[in-house]
Amino acid sequence: MKILDAGTEPLSNVDVLRWIKAKREQHAAEDKDDRKANRKPTQRPQNFLDALEKHERVLESNAYPYTNNPDSYNNYKAMEELDNKIVDRIISPLNESYRGSGMTAEELEKTLGKEHEAKSLTETEHLMIYNHAPKAVEMLQPMIENVEERFTAEEQETLVEAIKETYRQSEK
Repeated sequence: MKILDAGTEPLSNVDVLRWIKAKREQHAAEDKDDRKANRKPTQRPQNFLDALEKHERVLESNAYPYTNNPDSYNNYKAMEELDNKIVDRIISPLNESYRGSGMTAEELEKTLGKEHEAKSLTETEHLMIYNHAPKAVEMLQPMIENVEERFTAEEQETLVEAIKETYRQSEK
């Protein structure tokens, strides 16, 4: 993802780390060009350089799943893969549980629509999960709003397993 204007798109930790590395490469290239032209290298604000270094160090730590699972974080296909697993393992079984319940087609559609909406993750929830790839149900609470009301205990376990399969493939 190319960052054109700050604040226009939500960025994952991986996006920020890539931006920092690209910025460092840009600075190195500019300094090299300045030296070739016998110019003094461009001065950059020290607080900016310190912030780049600090954030790069933090984002490269093993606290984040993308450092140990780079294949899952090469692009955003993993988010789509997780979405598909949620549909297959959590949302689709709901359809079967309501079949034969005696509801009219209209009632069934309305009920399932509400259930599907509740079980679908928001963009922010996806981003939190993408950044942290929780390994336990307890870690879902700060990432998914009203997780205990939206998902049963079994569905939460299923969700964590799908997350681990998607974002923590190299840790098995």
